[in-house]
Amino acid sequence: MAVMLAILICLPGCFDSVFPYDDIFPPPDIRPSQPNVVSVNPQDWYIFYSARMPHHPSPNVQGAWSFAFPTAGQVHYIQTPFNAATVPHSVHVTFRVDSAGPQYEVIDPNDILPASIHIFFEQRNDDLSNPNGRWWADTSRYNLGSRDNQTITIIVPFDPSQWSNVYDDGYDPASFYAALRNVGWIGVTCGGQYFWGHGVALSGGAASYVLVDFYVD
Repeated sequence: MAVMLAILICLPGCFDSVFPYDDIFPPPDIRPSQPNVVSVNPQDWYIFYSARMPHHPSPNVQGAWSFAFPTAGQVHYIQTPFNAATVPHSVHVTFRVDSAGPQYEVIDPNDILPASIHIFFEQRNDDLSNPNGRWWADTSRYNLGSRDNQTITIIVPFDPSQWSNVYDDGYDPASFYAALRNVGWIGVTCGGQYFWGHGVALSGGAASYVLVDFYVD
């Protein structure tokens, strides 16, 4: 029971467990060219905290961009600068996971399969220690392998009842909206069922995440 409690206290994506680097640095303060617009240019997206991964996803002719899940590495955060001049209503993500015989792994030894992907956003100048600096959309969970090779659209309203902070420590509208008004990044993270940003890899087969569209309204 004590072990399970410790896991659940840090549900979505804290940094006190297994990561590929000893020093984890907050993302830089990069401002997007337009407010309330999520760029789908792969060079505007960054792959952070991930071992043996490129700095950016690759262009994809069947979508906006893609990245391959590594067999000799791990992928954690994929995010892009975002600025909301007005409070947005919802986030829309259309994607596909192209796979052939994938054997997904979660990186954190305290996590469990199935591996998953979640939508998240991050405050501008987040220091990675503020529990309200990052928020995950609970209902955006995609379990890898469940509907691979299908195009999927997920829409999540920016309603605090549908989002969790780093420690998933309860319904806190004031902190949620404070973070949303100061949003600096938005994207997706990879993990398992407990730690939503602690990384995914492959032990066999092949799989790629293909972003088709990502926007807020």
